[in-house]
Amino acid sequence: MDPDLLHLLLITLAAAAIADVSMVFGVLPFFFIKDMSPRLTGMFSAAAGGMMAAASLVQLVGEGMDRAPGWQGWEVAAGLAAGAAFYWMAVKWISGNGDFDIANLRKSGGKRALLIVAAMTIHSLPEGVAIGVAFGADYRADGTLPTLGVSIASALAVHNIPEAIAITLALMAAGLSVRACLFWALFTSLPQPLAAPFAAWFIWLFEPLLPFGMGLAAGAMVFLVVDDLIPEALEKASSTAVSIAFVGGVVAMIVLGRLVGL
Repeated sequence: MDPDLLHLLLITLAAAAIADVSMVFGVLPFFFIKDMSPRLTGMFSAAAGGMMAAASLVQLVGEGMDRAPGWQGWEVAAGLAAGAAFYWMAVKWISGNGDFDIANLRKSGGKRALLIVAAMTIHSLPEGVAIGVAFGADYRADGTLPTLGVSIASALAVHNIPEAIAITLALMAAGLSVRACLFWALFTSLPQPLAAPFAAWFIWLFEPLLPFGMGLAAGAMVFLVVDDLIPEALEKASSTAVSIAFVGGVVAMIVLGRLVGL
């Protein structure tokens, strides 16, 4: 295998694994406290949504347009639509297929717990693809870390923290222990380190498809923000608090992008 390709796959896997492990920080507080303010959880979700929206539209789409200028920008637009459609179909499939089980979770937590874990696991797939596309698009043979990849992985790592809080609250309400919640939180983000290296490899092999791939990753993440994170945040916090947290997330992502050189 090409040494540069091997290096790309390893750093992509490591970044996606770190994003997965960040779920731990969302579960840890529940070993010491039994409840968390819904308002705070909602604001965390909104802030993560702001970071993901900025990472998608400013960085992924912006980079894709730079690589496909002029009318060729339709590739990025087509990718955005395809990514959103992929995420929507995945969630719809989960909602309509409640007969399967994962590691006897149906017995320990019931149908609702199973559907929560299944839905969260499937929606992690486009997030892993986003990490892989970002690392593959910005890989540098001189050994320095791809700044776009680091930025996207950082946004998703932050996103995973409120996601872990939400999973823990839901599963604890279904009767699961905090230790079980920690296991299932990490499980739901496994698609990130599993999918990221394959996405990076694909981009490495088929570089002409990169603008479409960047649009695909961005479309899936934007749909996730609008369809999942923001409605969930609005159920737990006021629209003003959600708006402030969302804008704060956007600002934080832009600042982070500048710090890593984007």
